Amino acid sequence: MTDAPRLRRAAGAPDHAETNEPATSPRDLQAPEPPARLVLQQPATSGARVRGGWWPHSRDARAQLPGLVAGLNEHLGVVLRLAVDVLAWDEIPRRIAVAGHVVRVGWYTDMNHVIVVTLGQHAHLQLLVVPPQAAEQAALAALEMSTHPDGLGAQEILEHCGIETEPITRLSARPAAAAA
Repeated sequence: MTDAPRLRRAAGAPDHAETNEPATSPRDLQAPEPPARLVLQQPATSGARVRGGWWPHSRDARAQLPGLVAGLNEHLGVVLRLAVDVLAWDEIPRRIAVAGHVVRVGWYTDMNHVIVVTLGQHAHLQLLVVPPQAAEQAALAALEMSTHPDGLGAQEILEHCGIETEPITRLSARPAAAAA
C-alpha cells in the first residue's frame, strides 16, 4: 500500500474551470484520505492467534472499515464479511460497498481488540485492532508484533507495547450520561 495521499475532485467541479484560481484550490479538492494502517503476516501462519494488525484513525466504523476492506481486497482477495465488536466502534453499518461488492458487517460483543475477516466459506482471519488513540511508537510496535507467528493474542500484544488494554464493556466503551 502506498502512503501517498490521494486527492479527489469535489463532486460537480468541472475538469477545467475557467477561473483565475489554481487547479488545486481548496474549493476543488477534498481532504486527502489517510492510508489504511494495515499489516499482514507474510506468509500466513496457521497457528497464529492474530494474523496481522490494523490501526484505524478513529472509532467511526462507517469511515474506517471501507479502507480496511480495500487494503485486504488488494492483498488477500475479496472480503465477504467482517465481525466487529459493537462496543468498540461508533457508527457501525450493517453493510458497506467496496470496489463494486457489498461486505456484510456483523456486530458482536466480547471481541476485545480484534476484527474477524471472512474471505471465503472456510477462510477466516483475526486481525489485531490497535486503539485509534494509541501513541504512534506503541501502535507501530504492536502492528509489528501482530505479524510474528509466536502465538500472542491481541490483549498480550497491546499490554506488551504499553497500550491501554482494559476490556471493552458497555460501561467503559461509552461515556456516562450526566446525572439528572
